[in-house]
Amino acid sequence: MKPIYCISLVLFVAGCQSMPTVTRTGEVKDIVIWEKLSSAELAVSPGDEVRWINKRTAPVRVVLLDPITNKQFSCKNNFGGLMTRSDTAKLDTNETASACFRDPGYVRYTVRMESTTPSGEINVPGVVKVGGVSGQPATSSSTTTTAPHR
Repeated sequence: MKPIYCISLVLFVAGCQSMPTVTRTGEVKDIVIWEKLSSAELAVSPGDEVRWINKRTAPVRVVLLDPITNKQFSCKNNFGGLMTRSDTAKLDTNETASACFRDPGYVRYTVRMESTTPSGEINVPGVVKVGGVSGQPATSSSTTTTAPHR
């Protein structure tokens, strides 16, 4: 039994080495996708969770425009997947995707959605401001955005 215990311990320690060094702060800030975004510019602190929620009747894609490595995330949910780039989240109605960003800076993204325009698609831009000057937490007028009732 001791050799199995040692192997398990080694695997556990090796697995923990890839764990993020920044933990989530507990703040979840929503960006609700209707015909427009509930908040096209959102300020968060490093480690806060930004959650995109599709409230449209058609699918959308959230695409992070600037290259972000996995080391810059402290959490990531529903981005990437089978036949989908790691900077893209495909969301059906009422589905969500979220990310927690470690480093201060700006994260530009676009939400691609179907439309009746000749191109058949519109891109709605947005930006997440992570942290403030010199790494201080960014301030936001509201911690969680709410969507208008339909």
